[in-house]
Amino acid sequence: MFKLITKNINNRIDSKLMKKYQATVDHLIKRINLRLLDGSEMMGWVDLIESYDNRELLAMRDKANEWKKLNLKYVVVIGIGGSYVGVRAAIDMCCGLFDHKSPQILWAHNISSSYVTELKNKLANEKFGIVVISKSGTTLEPALNFRIFRELLQKNVGISKLHKYIVAITDKERGTLHEYAKNHHITTFGIPNNIGGRFSTLTPVGMYTMILKGLDPLQILKGAKQAFKDTQDDNIYSNTAYQYACLRHHLNVGKRLQIENFIVYDPNLQFVGEMWKQIFGESEGKNGKGLYPAVSLFTTDLHSLGQYLQEGTRNFFETTLFVEKPQMDLKLKIMDNNDRTKYLNGKSLHYINEKAFEGTINAHTKLGKVDNIIIKIGTNDEYHFGYLFIWFSVAVTLSGYLLKVNPFDQPGVEHYKSNMFKLLGKK
Repeated sequence: MFKLITKNINNRIDSKLMKKYQATVDHLIKRINLRLLDGSEMMGWVDLIESYDNRELLAMRDKANEWKKLNLKYVVVIGIGGSYVGVRAAIDMCCGLFDHKSPQILWAHNISSSYVTELKNKLANEKFGIVVISKSGTTLEPALNFRIFRELLQKNVGISKLHKYIVAITDKERGTLHEYAKNHHITTFGIPNNIGGRFSTLTPVGMYTMILKGLDPLQILKGAKQAFKDTQDDNIYSNTAYQYACLRHHLNVGKRLQIENFIVYDPNLQFVGEMWKQIFGESEGKNGKGLYPAVSLFTTDLHSLGQYLQEGTRNFFETTLFVEKPQMDLKLKIMDNNDRTKYLNGKSLHYINEKAFEGTINAHTKLGKVDNIIIKIGTNDEYHFGYLFIWFSVAVTLSGYLLKVNPFDQPGVEHYKSNMFKLLGKK
C-alpha cells in the first residue's frame, strides 16, 4: 500500500497551475523516454527493474549461503554514499535496529580515527566477512578502510584463506578493485556502468548484503516493479511521483521555500530518510538550485526542533513518511495512575504515535502555516522498501529536469576531493 496525501498544503495549487505543469511534464517525459536529456544515459536502473538478471541473484544467494556455513558473527560493509546509505536503509527498515541474528552488519562508512579504531578493536580476534563496494576502487574512504580491515582479516584467518572472506562489488571490467579481486581470486559482483551510486541500491551494491541478512530479493523487486508500473502514467493527477516532483518544484520555485524537512516517526526508518537525502540532495543541488534536504525523527526531534518548526522562520515545508501497520506493536496495560497515563490503558504504542503524527500535522499546518506532504506505506518490509526506492528515483528524475539540472551527475563532489588530495600531498 502506498499513498501520497497533499491536502495539507496551504494555498493549494489551483487547476490552472497544474495544467501548466502538465504541459511541461508531457514535454519532459517524452524527452526522458527517448533519453534525449543530459544524464539520461545513466538511467540503467529502469532497465534493471524491467529485466533483472536472475542468474546474478542466484550467484549472490549461493555466495551468501557459502558465508553462512562459515558461521560468521560479523560482516563489515565498506562503502560510502550510494554504496552504503541505501543498503543500510533497507536492513534497518526490514530487520530493525536491534537485530542480533548472525551475521551482524558493521558499517565502515567514514574515516573517523575513533570510529575506525573502535570497529577494528571489536574485530580484533574475530573471523569476519568483508563486503567492499567501490566502482573504481580508488575512492579514498573505502580504499583506506578496505586496506585496514583486509590486513586485520589476514592476521585473523591467514593469507591462504583471506579470499574466502571477501566479496568485492565493483566495475565489471576495469578499475583498481576489479584488478585486485581478480588477482587474489576474490568473488566479485558487478556494478552496471549506466547506474550511478545513489541509484545502485538494487544492484549487487545493496542486494548482496540484503540477501546475506535474509531479506527476500524477489519481494524487493516486486515492490520496485510495482512502483515503476504505477509511475508510468504521464497524468500528474494519477502519477504520485510526478505529483510529488511538481509540488516540490512549486514550493521551492513558486513559493521560494528553501528547505524540505523529511520526517519519520520510527528510528528504523531514519536511514530511509538518509537515502532520500542523498537521492534528492545530490541530484538537485547544482547551479545555485535545489531544496536543502533535512531529515527529522519524530517524536524525538519535536522536543528539540518542535518550537522552531512551529513558530520559526517560514522557509521550509515538510514531507512525512508514516507506516500504517508496523511489524511490531506493544499494547499498554496500565493499572495505576501514578504518572497520569491511565487514560492510555488498552491502547497501543503505534496508536499513540499515530495520534502524535496527526496532532503534529494539524498544528504545523493550521497554526504554523507549514505546507505538509504525507507519504503513507503499508508496513516496513522488503516490498515497500523496493517501492519507495524506485518511487523516489522516478520523482527525482522529473524533479531535477524541472529545475533544468542534470539529476544524474555530481560534479561538485570532486571539489572537496581535489582540495583534500592537494593538502595530503597526492601527486
